[in-house]
Amino acid sequence: MRSSFIVACLLLFTATLFAGWESGAASYDSIKVRAKTAGVPYIVLVRADWCPWCRKLDSFLDDNAIDALFRDKLAVKITPDNGDAERKTAKDLGTKGFPSLFVIQPNGSAQKLSLPLKGTTKDMLDALRSQLDALYKK
Repeated sequence: MRSSFIVACLLLFTATLFAGWESGAASYDSIKVRAKTAGVPYIVLVRADWCPWCRKLDSFLDDNAIDALFRDKLAVKITPDNGDAERKTAKDLGTKGFPSLFVIQPNGSAQKLSLPLKGTTKDMLDALRSQLDALYKK
């Protein structure tokens, strides 16, 4: 009985550790701590509601195949228009335009991903898969 309780706790911990896309400054802070504790990279999407390219990326992220790339990763969406904390996070990451997608390694180094927004869903899937595979093997 004790071992099943431990297994249940571990499953719950894993589910909350890798829960999919979160959003906002508080979620960013939480993910940063969880990633450091687990020693894993995390993903930050910097976007704006008014940005047409951000809406295009949102439509790509809604695709099941692309969504699956992020399902087991810590990921957060930041919208600088939502306040000072998110604006500071975007600035600290060196965001120069929207959308910007970063993978932050456990050592704090940030890698900006290339987003083929003018391409097809397959182009986006292939580009993200190859970049994420390379960055998550480090």
